[in-house]
Amino acid sequence: MKKMFLAGSLLLCLAALLPAAGCAKKIDLTDYVSEFRSDIYTGTQEEYSVFASVSYKEYPYVADGNVGETEPLLEVTLSVPDNTKTYSLSFSYGEIEKQAELSFDSVMMVHTWSESLPAPSETEIEFTITSDEEDAQPVCITAKSAKQENTLSLSDLLTRVSQAESDRFAALTSERSFLGEMYVRLLYEADDCFYYIGLIDRNGKVYSMLADAETGEIIATREQPQ
Repeated sequence: MKKMFLAGSLLLCLAALLPAAGCAKKIDLTDYVSEFRSDIYTGTQEEYSVFASVSYKEYPYVADGNVGETEPLLEVTLSVPDNTKTYSLSFSYGEIEKQAELSFDSVMMVHTWSESLPAPSETEIEFTITSDEEDAQPVCITAKSAKQENTLSLSDLLTRVSQAESDRFAALTSERSFLGEMYVRLLYEADDCFYYIGLIDRNGKVYSMLADAETGEIIATREQPQ
């Protein structure tokens, strides 16, 4: 009788443990992304061009294989015909309305501005550009989203890329965590979208992949030399 009681008790304990084992946390690779550029807005009006990127990034920005705290970020780059002037921009989307002065990058020869702002959902953003020149007329530039209808989400992209590079991802995967970080950036060229994925281990070594943004197919890879 005592043996039957112990056996029954053991079965009850095992039954209680089974749901917990079945609910073991699966690693979500999106938790290990230190930078994700999710959209790009581009537009040109005469000799003025706007490039705006929508992303979230870790701060401070360190490629060390560890994910830090991240924040949303909108970055705007303006190309103009005359770099001797100071330029300001204004724009709005959703409930956001901004007006700000741009900084001149003397290396890239462009004017830049950035701020931590939530990602827009609009497919177009109109930027109004003004300069410090007296009586200068504002320039309005409509920047359109490069993201297409079939562009993969971050989760779907990482699922496909990790399957294609299963050995490399498995080498960085433990039972409870992923021993690295990733930078993922949407790219746009000749009406086509791509994703750059930088896989970084705890030694700071980077394995770079270029993938089709709609299928996740890896087009090219590059491994950082030892």
